Amino acid sequence: MFDEPIIEASTREVVTIMPDTSIAKTIAIMEKNKFHNLVVLDSAEIYMVNILDLLIASNPESYVDEFMFKPHCIHKDTPCIDAICELTDSGQRAAPIVDDNGELVGITTDYDIIKQGSKSQILKDTKVTKVMTRSPAYVEQGESLGKARSIIRKNNVGRVLVVDENEALVGIVTGGDILKRIYKPKRKMTVGEVKGENVPRMGQSVSSIMSSPVISADIDANLADVANLMQTHDIRGVPIVTDGLLRGIVTIPDIMGYLRELRAEAMVKVEIQGTLDDEYQELGERIIETEVRKIAKFANKVHWIKIVIKKERDRGGVPYYKIGAHVKTQDKLYVGYSEPGGTRTMMAKRGEGDIVVKEGKRRWDFVDVLKDALLSVESQIEEDRGRRRSKNKQYF
Repeated sequence: MFDEPIIEASTREVVTIMPDTSIAKTIAIMEKNKFHNLVVLDSAEIYMVNILDLLIASNPESYVDEFMFKPHCIHKDTPCIDAICELTDSGQRAAPIVDDNGELVGITTDYDIIKQGSKSQILKDTKVTKVMTRSPAYVEQGESLGKARSIIRKNNVGRVLVVDENEALVGIVTGGDILKRIYKPKRKMTVGEVKGENVPRMGQSVSSIMSSPVISADIDANLADVANLMQTHDIRGVPIVTDGLLRGIVTIPDIMGYLRELRAEAMVKVEIQGTLDDEYQELGERIIETEVRKIAKFANKVHWIKIVIKKERDRGGVPYYKIGAHVKTQDKLYVGYSEPGGTRTMMAKRGEGDIVVKEGKRRWDFVDVLKDALLSVESQIEEDRGRRRSKNKQYF
């Protein structure tokens, strides 16, 4: 699910503006399209603006170039799981997608990734209790917006939950909700209040702007269920409840962070011994990366991988290659050799192992030999998985 290129989880037709677009017009475009971020194109340069930054602008007729920033861009062919890491590490909620020439070809957001995640087996297999924040920040419904904003700032969170006197969940207030009430009031909040920008009236009750009823999930839900709620209702946080009582909260950053951790755990140290010829350098590294992903997916836990490359010549002076692939998992060392004359594989477990010789056609080409060695290891791992599955079925 997360191996496809990030362009598949992106919006191809990107809405853009120019640096001399007014802040008022920019906010209008963002609110109409429910955007939190908007791409700004300045000739060949790509910038972005964030709606929360624009809401605090003192002059709505000034230009967005005062608030635009240079974003981290992601290449269109980047695997989705790697794009998640880049997006999380950049601290952005959205990233422009670019091609080989650095030109804009799309935009992806954490919402887009969560939409993909709602269909993934990884999130279906993960309970909300794995990542949820327990004892999340909350206020009582009669307390002020000022207190809610203080809690949001103190805890560095994007929202605060609202409970009644029995601690039952009754609403939710986001930092964006508060910011819009302060800087863009649509109506008078109290008698004598001045309309317009910069009207801080933080004594109002949180119940005046909270979203209610709250979209929530049960404590037994999985992350795919929560991700589906997020993308369906366009929300960034889902409270977790039991019989209406607050137990925790799961946010988009929580899910993104969890996927980031899974990617980090799956990263495997690959050592290459020997020299790759220049003509094979790029292709060889690409093959190794692709097959290593498969091996890491098949095996329970890969500790390290070593590729040993030997270049030799036959009696006629024609070069050929011998390649060994060594894969150490948590309980076994797999070794696959490929050379002219066939493929030889070795399976070793804690120093004990069998040698299996598989005859095949002569392999002289470097790419073929490299694939043979890696595919040999994959075959061994898959055979072991099959044996384990058969063994487990005997117990049922």
